[in-house]
Amino acid sequence: MATPKPLEAQKHYKTIKETLKHKNMESLNYDSALKKNGIYTLLDSDAQEFYLIPKKTMQAIMCELKDLESDKYLFKLEQEIYKSMPVDFDDVWCIAIKEIKDCKKEPKAVVKHLKKRYPYLFLSFLDQFDTPSKL
Repeated sequence: MATPKPLEAQKHYKTIKETLKHKNMESLNYDSALKKNGIYTLLDSDAQEFYLIPKKTMQAIMCELKDLESDKYLFKLEQEIYKSMPVDFDDVWCIAIKEIKDCKKEPKAVVKHLKKRYPYLFLSFLDQFDTPSKL
């Protein structure tokens, strides 16, 4: 029977919590009229830069990053499908998209699974050369 192991994230959370307890926490109030969608750079006494970004702008950036990650994954999947020489790319693409809806697997693993499950969708020249021909 396996024993439960503590999650690594919990260790990091505890470390961060302890660090914040021991830090000199100062809050600065600065009354100013800020532009609604402005991004501001703040410099501390050590010339370290900090950025003040509106919540809506940050959410838009995060959505764009998620879309970029998704596009990158789909591009890798498309490359793997092409490498496997499909008979009809559109058929394989539709099946692959249905397969990855539930969970994100590595593109190579998805194509390998598709080749096992639907071998008739792919060309296989190597199989013809591997078997010795009888004359």
